[in-house]
Amino acid sequence: MNTTFAAVEQVPGAAVAIDLTGVTAYTAGIVRLAEKKGLRPTWGQPHGRTLRIILNAVGPHGAFGSIVIGRISGKVLRAEVIDGNDAKEPRRATGTNAVRALLMEVTPSACSQGCDAESSTACRP
Repeated sequence: MNTTFAAVEQVPGAAVAIDLTGVTAYTAGIVRLAEKKGLRPTWGQPHGRTLRIILNAVGPHGAFGSIVIGRISGKVLRAEVIDGNDAKEPRRATGTNAVRALLMEVTPSACSQGCDAESSTACRP
């Protein structure tokens, strides 16, 4: 498996598709689902036997978290999603099916860059 993952260079401000060489087709589908939910996945630093994909929606009230992938297998191991800065608890899932289900529950953020609303419920697109 290729462990030197990098973002594909694109126009600044445009959505960046990450290089998914070496991951399973199911893992690639989960990452594409995260993109569709507005979570803007990017590669984080490798750690031991795992790779981390960082999730970060636009604005301070957007969801954020990470997906952990096996460095050799390319399979999704677990994920954590926090529903914005005013969330009470992070939501966690272990295993590919549970991670997919977790991401299906994520609501795309109505928050925008530079949002100064008090909470996520007060965000305006």
